[in-house]
Amino acid sequence: MHSEASDAEFDHDVSVLAASRPFQVVLDFTTGLLTPSGGSFVRRLSDMASAYEDQEVVKRMLASGDDPVIYKSYCADVPHEPGHLAFLTTIITPGTVGSEFFMTKGHHHYRDSAELYLAMSGEGLMIMESHEGDFVQQELVPSALVYVPPGWAHRTVNTGSGRLTFMAAYFGDAGHDYASMESMGGFSIRVHRGDDGPQLRPSTSRDRVEGPR
Repeated sequence: MHSEASDAEFDHDVSVLAASRPFQVVLDFTTGLLTPSGGSFVRRLSDMASAYEDQEVVKRMLASGDDPVIYKSYCADVPHEPGHLAFLTTIITPGTVGSEFFMTKGHHHYRDSAELYLAMSGEGLMIMESHEGDFVQQELVPSALVYVPPGWAHRTVNTGSGRLTFMAAYFGDAGHDYASMESMGGFSIRVHRGDDGPQLRPSTSRDRVEGPR
């Protein structure tokens, strides 16, 4: 399903059994499938058009009917409530909008809390930015774990030629705050395809919101 920037896509019908008793799921490290799954959601370019820097390219793509799937997520059958540990898998397809790689929307958490990422297949980068403006990048390769402390917004970027799959685990009541980064013009650094591989470039959309620095 498609949705706006809210936590609605993470809502699903959780069975009484899953909510009250231990259970097992199987991760497919190649495809990113989570079996059994408590639900899934898809983000196309039209669902996150404002996230990309080159808005002229975005408009041309959508006007021509080019609305690619950027990523799909499978949610575990866990309630988003205090005391629970929610988790999901995400598959980011390869591609670019202009020269900017396909990526997740990126978010803070409403309840400032940590998140853990496990890369399962593909190649990518995780970019993280603190409330104070500090920036950190970490490479995502199979079996790599990335710990995101409280207070850091985070985004996952597929820099490879194939699909990037990963699992993320977070507190059930953490929530997903997309609006705080969107209101600032997004992350201060963006990941583009360069002649010699991925390039990190300062965001011009941040300049448009804040004014010249």
